[in-house]
Amino acid sequence: MPGKTQRKYVGELMRFNQSLKTPLHTIKSILPYSYYRDEILNFFKELYPYEWNIIEQRYKQYKAKDDFLIKVGKKARYKPTPPQFYLFDLPKVKHILLEGQKRLHQENFNEEKRLEKLNVLREKTKLRMLKINKKIDSAKELVQEIEPLYLDIFIQAYHQKGVIIEEKMEIVKELQKYECKKSIEFFQKLNDCEKNSQIRILAFKHLQSIGKYVKLRKGFKGKKKNYMIEKTTFDMKPLDLLERIENDFIQNKKSFDYFISHSFLDNALVKKIVKEMNKLNLHIYCDWFNDTDFLKRKYASKYTRLILKRRIEQSKKVLFVKTHNTNNESNHFFSKWVKMEILYATKIEKEIECIDFINSKECNFKVFEHNLKFEDKT
Repeated sequence: MPGKTQRKYVGELMRFNQSLKTPLHTIKSILPYSYYRDEILNFFKELYPYEWNIIEQRYKQYKAKDDFLIKVGKKARYKPTPPQFYLFDLPKVKHILLEGQKRLHQENFNEEKRLEKLNVLREKTKLRMLKINKKIDSAKELVQEIEPLYLDIFIQAYHQKGVIIEEKMEIVKELQKYECKKSIEFFQKLNDCEKNSQIRILAFKHLQSIGKYVKLRKGFKGKKKNYMIEKTTFDMKPLDLLERIENDFIQNKKSFDYFISHSFLDNALVKKIVKEMNKLNLHIYCDWFNDTDFLKRKYASKYTRLILKRRIEQSKKVLFVKTHNTNNESNHFFSKWVKMEILYATKIEKEIECIDFINSKECNFKVFEHNLKFEDKT
């Protein structure tokens, strides 16, 4: 490993090891009278599941880097230790497992206090993980857990020669909308290698927000080229997107399994539908999921209508979410946008399916065939 790279890796490893000292010290206090290393491992997994997940992610990330180096004919550079053996190799764990420490533990052992502390720690872990998961779920609220077929086109476009900062930002924002192996690897590479500070920090914050292991790389020292400090506000309007769709650019390379036609008043319901359909490996178009950077409500116009029509054309089918917010008992559309989408889909003979939350017998379209069930939290 080159000297500079080695120093960075070893320094990062030492800081990461240091961060685990407090959790391991806490675990030491709730170990049973007689214990072995497996007890330490099991308590760590139970009481510090977030940290254990980071250890696993860290191992996979550096293992993937070594696999790539070997694949291109180079030597493995990082040689990470598998998670459980990594934990056993930590100086703190080795210290806890010393015979002298075991004897000291037994001399001061009190089973009643141990169980009391263990119960407190379990309750704290539960509350802590609820807080962490809530934060991650919030960050992933409009993220589809699916790998679109066109993702490779976007990634290749990012690395083409002559791509300007605004075009790179558009691609970054597009890939933020999906959580899959390719998008995660893309952001990890940006965090490691991208020289533009704005994009690199954006990649770091995205990975961090969705609960992925990531280490922010320091900025480059010395004289910086213009590209490295260049920034973009990426303030886009519907016309900007329409031009991109109608020209030979990445936006016209998109394709979707379903275009969701719905009332924005049903946004909570639509979020659930999208997540459930992702589980069926279906890629969904929803304007405020997919085109939120362009279709801002304050800029709604004729261009917005044209974009929605293009997105319908790019979708295999239309899914109409029929609720009391879209139709009355006479099947009259409340929303001009929903009416426009359904009429246009009918005009171009696009197949329309429907999830009818009013009465499926009244629906003029084919009832959606998948059985979607949601928890009633009311």
